[in-house]
Amino acid sequence: MSAQGRRQKANEVMKIAIIGLGGIATNYRKSLATLQRPLTAVCDIDDNVAAKIGKEESCSAYHDYRHMLSEIKPDVVFVCLPPGAHDQQVIDIARTGAAVFVAKPVALNPIVAKITRDVIQETGIINQVGYVARYSDTVIRAKQLVAGKRIVMGSGRFMFRMAAGHPWWGDPRMSGGQVVEQSTHIIDTLRVFFGDVDEVHALGTKRVSAAHIASFEECSVINLRFTSGAIASVTSSCVAQADETSSLELVGDEIYLRLSGESKLTGRVFGQTIDYLGTERGYFRQIKRFLEAVEKNDQSLVACNYTEGVKTLAVTLAANLSMRSGQPVRVRETSRPVQLASA
Repeated sequence: MSAQGRRQKANEVMKIAIIGLGGIATNYRKSLATLQRPLTAVCDIDDNVAAKIGKEESCSAYHDYRHMLSEIKPDVVFVCLPPGAHDQQVIDIARTGAAVFVAKPVALNPIVAKITRDVIQETGIINQVGYVARYSDTVIRAKQLVAGKRIVMGSGRFMFRMAAGHPWWGDPRMSGGQVVEQSTHIIDTLRVFFGDVDEVHALGTKRVSAAHIASFEECSVINLRFTSGAIASVTSSCVAQADETSSLELVGDEIYLRLSGESKLTGRVFGQTIDYLGTERGYFRQIKRFLEAVEKNDQSLVACNYTEGVKTLAVTLAANLSMRSGQPVRVRETSRPVQLASA
């Protein structure tokens, strides 16, 4: 669809569809409801789930996304699939001219991700990836505080206990492991502050939980070297009973900032004490901003496009490869599918 055609669509009722109706889709549906943006169609491989959500949303329900695309011709599609389920979906959406919002991570197979990236660039559709922290008050404020200043080190953590028996999360063939599916948020946020990652060295350990939460590494440590020369570390666990799930620290000469969870920012910047409590965690703002970008046909309103999502995916896949080999891995070497071996 041409840019003029997309602008004309903005003056009509926007037809919105969702592919994949798991947990994150529920989050997106709530934001769409708040924005008074009704769904036109939903799609899931589980017919019962699709029918249930279709009834709740008073919209059409589909099993086959291709059938949905051809019949409904949506203007906007949210893709909420497990990493390992990504193949042709976003490519097919892009070729219809619809705008696309992809829940992170963008894929598990880097070849699929890069081909999809190229098709998105060729079609020129509005696109966004759901790295929610980029839209949070605390990250936005931290970026303002360090703008024009040199920060050289970061430290992030993601400590969480996943319930045993999740239908796909503990399977590396579908989730790619915790680093790919969860800690990717931390890595992406580090990239916001430090730029592209050049090298990764990661270690991990398996068979930690008696409940058999996952068949991949349940605890991991990752060291990152950025192209800029900055360094960072990320520690992760999916078996921890931690009070605080995530945090991020940023360090430079006379600079220390700590982002606690999704709302609090503390520290000191050149003698200025920082004690800031945000209200917007980014979940709602990312949806609102995306739809604004679609209506205005303005990709610059998007904080994380698909190309950025592919870059973050490459870092997490490099971490997987490093955990498997025990050796440092250059991020540019992750051009082939990389999965953690099952226990």
